[in-house]
Amino acid sequence: MWSNLVRLVSTLSASLILLALVAPQHLAAEPARLDPEAYHRAVDYCRGDVPQPTAISPDRTIVCFSAQTELDVDVSKVSQLAQDGLFVLRGYGGKRDTAMSVSDLLRSRNATVVVFDTCIYQCADYYFVASARTYVVKGTIVVWQHALSDCQVTFREPHESSIPKLWRAECPDGDRWRLVFASDASGLKRFYADRVVDRDHFRPLPDSEYVRKRLKRLYDQTGQFPGIGWMLSPTSLKRLFKAEIIYEAYPESQEEATALARRFGARDVIYDP
Repeated sequence: MWSNLVRLVSTLSASLILLALVAPQHLAAEPARLDPEAYHRAVDYCRGDVPQPTAISPDRTIVCFSAQTELDVDVSKVSQLAQDGLFVLRGYGGKRDTAMSVSDLLRSRNATVVVFDTCIYQCADYYFVASARTYVVKGTIVVWQHALSDCQVTFREPHESSIPKLWRAECPDGDRWRLVFASDASGLKRFYADRVVDRDHFRPLPDSEYVRKRLKRLYDQTGQFPGIGWMLSPTSLKRLFKAEIIYEAYPESQEEATALARRFGARDVIYDP
């Protein structure tokens, strides 16, 4: 009987050790307490007289990143961000590879991403879904858009829908034409693998069926690459991404979205209802 008890205790101990080693790899950290007032204070701090494009607060609880050009984030400052800190950003988001690696760093710090004014290109593609929570302050526009320098456009019918999805191909590389579509680019599958709800069928750039229809209609009308960005509603974002994405005030109409886009210098945007 005593030997059986010893074997049972040994088995349970081994199981607990294995669980302790494996569980952290599969369980995402819980977001820090929701605190809109703190987010607004952080935005005010980042709007103030701080170094550009990257700044860190003295207590290391806030990192600001404002990239209205292709200036990249200062990774050394982001690496100093405290656990459960705030990463506050606006603009283009810098360079793709840096955005992906910094997004992983933000997730490891369980940072809350706070977005203000505008968020497009790498900001929307990567930082917006970097960590467990993203908070979008009122009066902000988040836009997904293909680069206008793309040489070829086509539409593919994805596995999960009969609505064709816009894809873009890269420009010729010397004498070779590489039909490499955006979602096949190196590193994207790894980045999105554990950030999306359906990893088997997700293909960047994220969209909705409504957005796909609008883009296809524009392409059919002009025969040209639709040089317009699109928004994604909270409902669409919840369907696509695991992160808790909170809009303080998502626009209520196409007219409101258009006015917001023009406020920040864009001609228009596709509103996702």
